[in-house]
Amino acid sequence: MDGAHKVGDLVHIPQSVSLLDCGESEQQLVIPLRVKETQKPSLGVVTHEASGGYIRVYCDGTSWSVKNGSIYTLENTQND
Repeated sequence: MDGAHKVGDLVHIPQSVSLLDCGESEQQLVIPLRVKETQKPSLGVVTHEASGGYIRVYCDGTSWSVKNGSIYTLENTQND
């Protein structure tokens, strides 16, 4: 994957990735209100496309900012 995640994409978030809660700022990344490191691989959904090297994902009931290169889009590999 080339890192071009789109809104609505299901993404894989590996273990030991930092998730940042930076409020609702759309213009730039600000000082995080909370930081969480994933303890195990997780799934998320992209809610906002990349801005300033970070992307917004919905994971574990909360919206987070995560480095764009730290997540991977899950692709449909089923053959119909």
